Amino acid sequence: MRDVTVAICTHNNATLLDRTLTVLALQNFEPDYWSALVVDNNSTDETAEVVARHQRSELIPHLQYCREPRLGIAHARHRAIREASSEFVAFVDDDCLLAPDWLQQALTFSLAHPKAGAIGGRVKVLWESPPPPTALSRATWYAEQNFGDVPQQMPSAGFTYLVGAGLVVRRTALEESGWLEKRLLVGRKGRELSAGEDVEIVLRIRQAGYELWYNPAMILEHVIPERRLSIQYLSRMNRATGVPLPMLNALAEGQVPSAGVRFQRLVRALLSLAKLCLRTLVVDVVVRRRISFADWRIRLNLAWGHVVGASMFLFAHVEL
Repeated sequence: MRDVTVAICTHNNATLLDRTLTVLALQNFEPDYWSALVVDNNSTDETAEVVARHQRSELIPHLQYCREPRLGIAHARHRAIREASSEFVAFVDDDCLLAPDWLQQALTFSLAHPKAGAIGGRVKVLWESPPPPTALSRATWYAEQNFGDVPQQMPSAGFTYLVGAGLVVRRTALEESGWLEKRLLVGRKGRELSAGEDVEIVLRIRQAGYELWYNPAMILEHVIPERRLSIQYLSRMNRATGVPLPMLNALAEGQVPSAGVRFQRLVRALLSLAKLCLRTLVVDVVVRRRISFADWRIRLNLAWGHVVGASMFLFAHVEL
């Protein structure tokens, strides 16, 4: 049994996966302490061939491969936990480049904080091409994470998060959280954008009595290709982010609100959507006589996603 498993869940992203594995091979860490696992989430490209090539090179210690046919990143992460035997599992996306000391920093910090159930690091966005202002100003939507230069414990109450890119979880904490048996959110399914499954993991771990920590010494770069910079993609991503918010808020509160409260929250979401449209019309069009349609479209999709999520949450039977 090794101390930590690097679990890379991937779907039809062979080119970036190859780059991620190439950089992973550069870790300055004792090979006996870690292993790597690629979970192929029903890919149809050259993913298997890419992993096989890296296995033959033997530059990554104990590199394993498995296939998870159920599409969805939560299913893939669940499979990773089942396959791994280590106490710590590091979820690394297939488009992330780890600093050479990332694993050393992750394990050292984890062992020094026995109550930490989940630990996130500093995530820097690596733009493959110069991003437009609409994307550059929304780097956090691309999983950028920077809470400062000093390690800090995340809030023990209310809504909080650690991004899934480079999230280290303690197996014991995940088992006690109930996430392995019951998951509300599946996350991204192939080309279908969805979100919130990583937030669900950390909130459930916190509910199980464990701490959430940010460790800035764990540095990785999140590669953002040009195709993810379009207004269409940002709009879809924002809409997908808005949908799970009502459910995640319930998780953060630790209980499902009554039907009356859920109805009130749906009304508030509708009012926010109407306010956004009215403000755009009055302030941007009538007063300023200008409007950034790109920015308005992105904000509108987030608000609309929240309305859709609140509507679904109102009629859904949810057990936390």
